[in-house]
Amino acid sequence: MLSRDTRVHLSVVGLAVAGLAVGSQLTPDPLGPLAIIGVLLYNGLVLAGAHLYLAWRGEDGLVPVASRWRFIGAVAIVLVLGGISLLTDPVSVGPVSSDGLLAGFAVLVAVSYLLLEASAGYRASTDSAGS
Repeated sequence: MLSRDTRVHLSVVGLAVAGLAVGSQLTPDPLGPLAIIGVLLYNGLVLAGAHLYLAWRGEDGLVPVASRWRFIGAVAIVLVLGGISLLTDPVSVGPVSSDGLLAGFAVLVAVSYLLLEASAGYRASTDSAGS
């Protein structure tokens, strides 16, 4: 039997694929800004759409709501940084390009997310062990 999380995720992915299919037919330039935004939205839905739906409803399920919100925030920040990188021309900032700085910020967000989740998991395990 499928969990509620899995059913929601499959539904969101199905909607995202349908949206990408419709969007690809409506955009004249497959490498234009509208197509890039569509692909970023598709990735956001596939990666965090189910978490957004379940967090909005306040349903823990397999993952605590606070962890869902942290994941949604991390995915959103990384996708926005990727969008900025794809939609703008790179600019040199000293010896580094702006795309390199954006990639560095994205890595920093990913590492920060992992550290926050590890810390929250550790606190949850020590709180429940002490009770």
